[in-house]
Amino acid sequence: MKSLTCALCGLPIAGVETSEPAYCCSGCAIVASMIGPAEAGARPEVRHSRSLILRLGLAGFFSANVMVLSLFLYSLETSGTRDTVPPAALALVNVLLVCFGAPVFVLLAPPYLAGLGRDLRRRRFSTDSLIAIGSAAAFIYSIVMVIRGSSDVFFDTATMVLMLVTVGKLIESNAKLKGRRAVEELIRLQPPTAYVWRGGDWEQADVATVLAGERVRVRAGERIPVDGPIVRGSSAVDESMLTGEPLPAERGEGETVRAGSLCLNGSLEVVSAGEPSTRLLSRIISSVEDAQRERSPLERLADKVAAVFVPVTVALAGLVVAGWWMAGPERAWLNGLSVLVVACPCAMGIAVPLTNVLSIGRAARMGVLLRSAEALERIALADTAVFDKTGTLTRGEPRVVGILPVQGQTARSVLALASTAAVDSLHPVARAILKRAEAESVEPAERQFVQVFPGRGVRVQLASGPRILLGQPGWVETETGDSSGEQLHELMAEIDGTQGVSVCAVDGRLAGALLLDDPIAAETPAVVRECRALGLHLVLLSGDRKEAVARVAAELGIGEAEGGLLPEDKVNRIQAIGRRGAKVLMIGDGINDAPALAAADVGIAVSNGADIAREVAEAVFLEGGLWRLPRLVELARLTRRVARQNLGWAFGYNLVAVGFAAAGMLRPILAAALMLVSSIAVTANAFRVRNAHIGL
Repeated sequence: MKSLTCALCGLPIAGVETSEPAYCCSGCAIVASMIGPAEAGARPEVRHSRSLILRLGLAGFFSANVMVLSLFLYSLETSGTRDTVPPAALALVNVLLVCFGAPVFVLLAPPYLAGLGRDLRRRRFSTDSLIAIGSAAAFIYSIVMVIRGSSDVFFDTATMVLMLVTVGKLIESNAKLKGRRAVEELIRLQPPTAYVWRGGDWEQADVATVLAGERVRVRAGERIPVDGPIVRGSSAVDESMLTGEPLPAERGEGETVRAGSLCLNGSLEVVSAGEPSTRLLSRIISSVEDAQRERSPLERLADKVAAVFVPVTVALAGLVVAGWWMAGPERAWLNGLSVLVVACPCAMGIAVPLTNVLSIGRAARMGVLLRSAEALERIALADTAVFDKTGTLTRGEPRVVGILPVQGQTARSVLALASTAAVDSLHPVARAILKRAEAESVEPAERQFVQVFPGRGVRVQLASGPRILLGQPGWVETETGDSSGEQLHELMAEIDGTQGVSVCAVDGRLAGALLLDDPIAAETPAVVRECRALGLHLVLLSGDRKEAVARVAAELGIGEAEGGLLPEDKVNRIQAIGRRGAKVLMIGDGINDAPALAAADVGIAVSNGADIAREVAEAVFLEGGLWRLPRLVELARLTRRVARQNLGWAFGYNLVAVGFAAAGMLRPILAAALMLVSSIAVTANAFRVRNAHIGL
C-alpha cells in the first residue's frame, strides 16, 4: 500500500492510491472544493487566497440578507398580520429570498452534497450527511413553496446552517495546515546536503543518499546531518533541540552525535550509524506525523453517534411523511420537513461552539492561544500534568550560580579572569559569565591574543603578561600539569554533580571554578501548588542530566521525575501514563518536546519555545508566564460544565420538538421560532464563561 497524503493540508492518511484527490477529513475536502483543485495543490498561502475569502464573504453577505427577510416573515406569522400584507409584497419577498439564498447554496452546499454521496456509497453516515439532507430539503421545499405562491419558506435554515458549519470546517482545516507546517519546520532542521568521503575525496551529496558506515565532515556553525560516532575532532555541540539541555555538550572522538544538532566551534568527522529513516530527527518527524494523524476518542465517538443519529432522523422523517400521507401529500411533506428542520444542528450546533468561542476569546485575553475548541475539552478532562524542565519550569538559559575560588583568589578576581577569557565568544557558557560580570560591574582586562580549543576551552594572553585558561576541568588539568591536579580534585569534590562547571586557571595555577545552572523560574513554585490544588498529578520528564532533574523535582515537591530522556523516550513515558487510564496534559517548549506534545491528550507550549513546539501544541502561552496554566485548567473545566448544560438544553429541546413535529403539532416556521428562543437561552448561559471569576 502506497503512503498517501491529504491533497490540501499534506497530512499522511491511510488508503489506496486512486486517480482522485484524497483528503484526511471533510473540512479539507470542503476547502479544496471551494478554492478549486489547482489552488488545493499549491502552497498553504495560495490555498488561503483571496478566492477563498471572496467565496466565504459573498456567502456571508447573502446569508445576512436572507435572515433579514426571514425575520420579516416570522414577525408577520407570530403577530398574525400576514393577511394584511398584499400578496404582491409577499411574492416579492419570496423572490428576493430565492435570489439571496441560491448563491449561498451554490457556494457552500456542493462539498456537503458530495459528502452525502460518498456516505451513501459507503453506507456509513456522518453529521455532514444530515447537514446536506436538512439544508437541501429546506431549500428545495422552499423553492416549491415559492412556485406555489406560499410564504412557508425556510431559506434561513438552509443558508445559515451551511454558513456556520462551513466556518467551523475552515477553522479546523486551518489548524491542520499549521500542524503540517510544524512538521516542515522539523524537516528544515535536517541539512539537505552533507560532505561525504567518497572515492578518496570529500564530495557534497544529498543527505538522503548517505549510507551507514560512510564518513561525513561537519564544520563549525553547521548542523550535523547524520547520527553516529565521532572519529576525528571535537567540538561543543548544541543538542538543546533534541534533549532540552541548555548547556552545550562537549563531544569528542568515540562519542555519538545526533542529526539536527549544531556544531558550535570545531570540525568533526562522523561515521553515519544508519539509513536516513533510522535517524533520531527522522523518528521525531515520524512521531509528530503519527500523533497528528491519529483521531481522538472524542472524534471517534462523534463518528459513532452520527452513524446512528443521521439514519434514524432520516428514517423518522420518512415515517412521518408516510404516516401523514392519508391526510394529504402537502401536510405529509410539511411534517416530514419539520422533523428534518428541528433535527438539523441549529440550537445544538451553537450549544457547544458558542461556549467554546467565548472561552477561546477569554483565553486569548489571558495570553493563551488555543488552536482548537477540542483542546478545551481535553484540558478540562486532564488529570495529569507532565512538565518539561528546561525553559518550562526553569528560565531556559545557563546562569553563573556560584564561584568557588582557591586559596589566594576571590570570587571577584575569578570572575574577572573568566570574563576576560569569555569576551567575544558566542558560547552560551561565555555569555552567562559575561552577564554575571556585567551585573557585578567587573571589567574584562585587555587581551593580546586568543587561542580557541574547540570542545575544550580557550587560552588567552593578557597584554599585561598573565596567561588565562578557561574551559572543561579535564582540559585545564592537562594544560596546567600536576601543579593543579590535587587542588582541582578537591574543588570538584565540593560540587554535587547537578551543575555545569567551567574551570579557570592563570599562569599554570588553578584560580577557581564557576558553577552554572538553569534556575527555577520565580513563578514555578506557585504554579505547582495551584496545579496540585486543582487535583492534577504532576510528572517531570526531561532530557537534561538526571542529577539536575532530580534536584528540580525535589525543590518543587514533584514525586515522579525522570531525566536523560530522548524525545521518543518521552513519548513512551506519556503513552505508559495514558495506559494507566490518565488523561495527560504536556507542557514543554523545545523541538525535543514536539513528539511528546503531540502524543499527549493535549499539548501546551510556552512562548519562548521553538516554532515546532508552538505549532504542534494545541495551546500556546504568549509572552511567557507559566502562571496561566492553572487559570487555563479552571477556564476549561468551567467551559465544559457550561457546554454540557447548553448541550443538555439543546438536546432536550430537539427531542421534544421532534416529537411535536412528528405529531403534526409543530410547523417548520414555528419550529424555527422556537429554535431562536432556545438559542437565546443557550447564548445567555454561554456568556457565563466570559464573565465568571477565574483564579484560585
